[in-house]
Amino acid sequence: MLPISHVKGEEITEPTNTDSSNETNANNEELTDIESPITDDSSDSTDELVESPSPESEITIDSTPPSIAIIKPKHGDYLNSKVVEGTAESEATVNLCMDCTEDSAGVIIGSWVSVQPDSMGKWLYQIPEITEGSHTVYAKAIDGDGNISTINKVTFIVDTLRPQVLPAVFPKQDMTQVSLDTAIKVKISDASELNEAEIKNSINVSQNGTNVKGTTSFNEVTKEITFTPLEVLLPSKKYNVFISPLGIIDAAKNSAFPRFWSFTTVGIKSEKHQNPHGSYTNNVDTCGNCHSTHNALDANLLTTKTSTPEAVPNETESNETKELAADKFCMSCHDGTVVAPIPENSKANHTHDAAVKIDGTPSGSSCGSCHNPHLERSETNPNMAQDHITYTHKPSNPVDPNKPTEELSSKEQLCESCHENDSAEKIAHEDVEYSVFKYSKSSTATGIYEDYELCLRCHNEDFKSKYSKSADIASHYNNLTEEIKKQYEVTNGTSSFANREISTAEKNFSGHIIKALDGSPLAGHLPCAECHDTHGSNNIKQLKQSLGHENAQTFTAGDTDSKNVKVVMDNKEVEFSILSESKERAFCLACHNGTTAIYGVTGQNYDAARTEHKAYPSKSCSYCHGRGETEVEKALSAAHAPKKGLVP
Repeated sequence: MLPISHVKGEEITEPTNTDSSNETNANNEELTDIESPITDDSSDSTDELVESPSPESEITIDSTPPSIAIIKPKHGDYLNSKVVEGTAESEATVNLCMDCTEDSAGVIIGSWVSVQPDSMGKWLYQIPEITEGSHTVYAKAIDGDGNISTINKVTFIVDTLRPQVLPAVFPKQDMTQVSLDTAIKVKISDASELNEAEIKNSINVSQNGTNVKGTTSFNEVTKEITFTPLEVLLPSKKYNVFISPLGIIDAAKNSAFPRFWSFTTVGIKSEKHQNPHGSYTNNVDTCGNCHSTHNALDANLLTTKTSTPEAVPNETESNETKELAADKFCMSCHDGTVVAPIPENSKANHTHDAAVKIDGTPSGSSCGSCHNPHLERSETNPNMAQDHITYTHKPSNPVDPNKPTEELSSKEQLCESCHENDSAEKIAHEDVEYSVFKYSKSSTATGIYEDYELCLRCHNEDFKSKYSKSADIASHYNNLTEEIKKQYEVTNGTSSFANREISTAEKNFSGHIIKALDGSPLAGHLPCAECHDTHGSNNIKQLKQSLGHENAQTFTAGDTDSKNVKVVMDNKEVEFSILSESKERAFCLACHNGTTAIYGVTGQNYDAARTEHKAYPSKSCSYCHGRGETEVEKALSAAHAPKKGLVP
């Protein structure tokens, strides 16, 4: 008998054949008339040959196409995650085609990839290696019966770049003599529109922990944000500016990189005198504010308001004095009153007390080691950092054995030591180069040696040989210099140095050579100010108490967190103080935790499961990542120019 078939929507049954049935009955009747040796059991066999009726079977044919939808992104959206999300039937297969083309017949040409929805019908696709800009995704679903859905098509814009605050902020970083009615301004670099509803939270200004009230406006054309204080600022005060990521959010919901800097207001309300120490060129009596021709007690003719410093025995062994008389005189005005601002952290537990003259000899002033109070204030040198001049002497004819023929700097030898009567005329010569010892930070540092020369002019090999406790840090920065930068930009164009990629050789020289991602010009060594507070800190080594720009970590290190190490130098035993093993690890891991970022670069996460880390769980980081013959040298190396791990 043929099987019975059933098609969805209609029933078909096989009709009964009456004639065939009668014929069978007749045959059976004929069999009964024939004699046969068959026993009674034959009746049972005959029953087995009788065919039983078959039950009806059913076949379902599904011609309904499956559903599919793209939930994220929507058409025209900005996308910052590089993930496409949607829904479909849970048993279907979703096919996607990125940036495919469609011919005139509507046929999609390109490579399709498959993703499987979960039990709830949700699916997502992580787009590999997609570029910034406009893209189109095609999506279709295929169910188990081979039915194909209609094709969904969405065009969107990939934007994973965070808005950047351009370095040209106002007031400038560390700017002094800022007007009391000034407004704070920043410009934003971003391709997409900003969420103007959040911009009111973008600029936060504070003074001594108290927020300044003001209004915030945004120029959509110039992308400039302006914060205007509701009241005039206080005179002679330091103000801190914080650009919050919560207030600068673009259309793709990327938040801006944070930015921090500070400025100091003018010291007198009239703002008539722009030079904090007066104008020497217009009024020579200004000198009398600090010096006395007849009543002074020391060689610098400082007035009797100060006492002479008590000399330290054997000054060649130290560049410090017990009482820095000139510093006391400076602080008598720089006390935070209307006259002059108090230096930040100058009252901290650990302060910068090295007293060194411009030529490297000990002096009675720590302030004077970095600042030149006789300079006229300028926009390029607002804090009156120490300056110097250099001149390359040409060989004389006839040769004068007493005349130098190499480049000389006033930081090494004062011009007046040879040119007593004509020094002014000599200094004005066109071949004499004038420069300021820079102390560059996030808005200005490119990462070359000269950016940090105010610090490195003392922390170098030469000073180390003069003063046994002076650390040589300069050797960890000398691979990138102004000369190298100039040569690079001659070949590659202006400002190309900051835009270059960090080379393998540079990375091998120092793991702290990075390329900023937050819009800063840094493409080199990290600034000193990222780890050290300038004037002082409650931490030893003047280490900062907050490390990192994003997900900043608190760090504390007291006197008990250090250890003394004895080192033999020039056949003499010298004792140095360095961080203990556990505290050094805590300092490094404050950034190397996989979440804390600096200049938009996230610190590499410390992998505790790494074989070497498991083998030396209590060792300092410098044990493997520092270089040198002693613990002190390794500690300095790992802090300023860490190397790839090397087990000693």
